[in-house]
Amino acid sequence: MLILKIILTTVHVLLSLFLVVAILLQSSKGGGLAGTFGGQASASIFGPRGTANALSSITQWLAGGFLALSFILSLMAGAGSDSGSVTQKILEQSPASQLPAVEDLNLGGPATTTETAPVEEAVPAPAGGQ
Repeated sequence: MLILKIILTTVHVLLSLFLVVAILLQSSKGGGLAGTFGGQASASIFGPRGTANALSSITQWLAGGFLALSFILSLMAGAGSDSGSVTQKILEQSPASQLPAVEDLNLGGPATTTETAPVEEAVPAPAGGQ
């Protein structure tokens, strides 16, 4: 399985490089890189529209292969993973007798202690306003 992943990843990288080259070779309004690497000579062989159609077709096939390989590699990467919850796995591994009591857990609220602070009684204010 590891060898298959390595082979598919290598083909995926090569396919992506060919896709980049095919996209860059397509002529745009400014001529693109097609004129730099002799694209004008190939235009005379295939005709003015033949080169554009050939590069467009090659780009479509390379993009389709790239998407298919990406999907296959993502399925292979997720095939060995377990979709269970990490918390559920921990709870299944440890018996309930070893778990702390819910009352002992500090869940982010105010700290609670077993001792209670003495409550001071309120002294009424004098009625005379003094």
